Amino acid sequence: MIREIIRPLLQEIYQTDGWKMLVCCMLLNLTNRKQVDTVIDELFGRYPTPEDMMNAEHSDVVDIVQPLGLYNTRAERLIKMSEGYVKGFKSVDELYGIGQYAKDSWEIFQNNNMKVNPRDKVLQEYLRVESK
Repeated sequence: MIREIIRPLLQEIYQTDGWKMLVCCMLLNLTNRKQVDTVIDELFGRYPTPEDMMNAEHSDVVDIVQPLGLYNTRAERLIKMSEGYVKGFKSVDELYGIGQYAKDSWEIFQNNNMKVNPRDKVLQEYLRVESK
């Protein structure tokens, strides 16, 4: 069953800022959009840039993402991914903590590659609707 699709997708909202879009993708892992919506404004208010996030205290990030579960892992991945983002990368999947969902999202929303064949049902539905 396709989980509920909330439009616009976070990837659409943050399409102009690749780092924020990746953060959203990482937050969406093993949780849902409604939960992420409860923390995203505070997270980006406190850490508006990858430089801010890479210099964040782990415990401060944990405090914000705690409602999503897996908060220690999420905080570690967000900080390390941000450091890699600042240093530069050739392929987005080189970044720490970036999985297939974020890689597919990067292709669609940053590289405008609509020929991706994502496993994620929401991304599949997005491409189906956008191709009409």
